[in-house]
Amino acid sequence: MKKQTTAPAEQKDILVSFLSGIIDFCKKNKRGVLTAVVILVLAAVIGACYSSHVKKVTQGSWAAYYMAQVSLLGGNEQEGFFMIDELSKKYPTTPAAQYAQLLKADILYNGEDYAQAAEVYKPLVTSDNPTVATVAALSLAACQQALKDYDEAVSGMQQFIQNNPTSFALPQAYLTMALSQELAGNKTEAINAYKQLADAYAQTYFGSMAKDKLAELQK
Repeated sequence: MKKQTTAPAEQKDILVSFLSGIIDFCKKNKRGVLTAVVILVLAAVIGACYSSHVKKVTQGSWAAYYMAQVSLLGGNEQEGFFMIDELSKKYPTTPAAQYAQLLKADILYNGEDYAQAAEVYKPLVTSDNPTVATVAALSLAACQQALKDYDEAVSGMQQFIQNNPTSFALPQAYLTMALSQELAGNKTEAINAYKQLADAYAQTYFGSMAKDKLAELQK
């Protein structure tokens, strides 16, 4: 059977009919059509502006982070901290702001200002950036350990281990928890934590350290 095809004249008539229908619809619904067009145009403009805004924020925040680093490297700690705090105010929740606060906390920790460092680390623990959140959690526990707030250090590491079962930082979390238990005088809990670490990470530095600790505690 010969396949039926639409003749060119028929195709033209269909197209004309289709376009005529659109024109008639637009005439009858002029306000609605104009509104739809305006909405589409606004959506396109807003999308372009938002993209441009995000780009400016990204560039501006990292530029501010770089300037703060320059100030800190130049030995101007207070000025550098001020610039970091201003960065966080101007570009809150940006990756640059979070890394800048992490840098500030690390400097405070290295200067043995553990209490102030802990206050900077705390809000970063809930960051949506996994790297920032991980470093902040481990560092906060280290601060609490240094401040002899062992219960908080243990609690923080227990929560971290529970919430991050596949994290690369688990060995360090177990070690921090075990050390905090040991320093708090909780010998049984410390031994259990060291055993977990030694069994799960036997071939690592953390596993070797756990074995040495177990040998000491089980004499």
